[in-house]
Amino acid sequence: MAVVLLDAEALNVIAFPSERGSAARRAQAVLTAAAQRSALVRVSAATLAEAYRGRGRDAGIDRVLNRGIDVLPVDRGIARIAGKLLASAGLDSCAAVDALVVATAISLGATLVLTSDPDDLSLLAMNHPAVVIQALT
Repeated sequence: MAVVLLDAEALNVIAFPSERGSAARRAQAVLTAAAQRSALVRVSAATLAEAYRGRGRDAGIDRVLNRGIDVLPVDRGIARIAGKLLASAGLDSCAAVDALVVATAISLGATLVLTSDPDDLSLLAMNHPAVVIQALT
């Protein structure tokens, strides 16, 4: 794994570990392993639209991001990949953020996507073996 990409749920689990119990411990174990392997931890800008929910919650998300987690932009190329993923998986635009996360992972190469909701992400990534979906649950 060269990169760990966090989806919105994973970001929330890390930001608010006391609310998430065993999922928070699993997320921390993945981050520790990533650090030991010098793997980068990243988040898509699209993920922040799901994660930011107001002043108090935003501060927790920002604390996590300020630990050196880069926010990756969504550009036309990522959007095009995401659209193709949605079409291939037979999903509608309700899964657009998930598709943008998987498209970002594809663009990064070997990527582990950390999530609490692996079903749609796994479906979207099914033809991309370099993208590994890791469930926190």
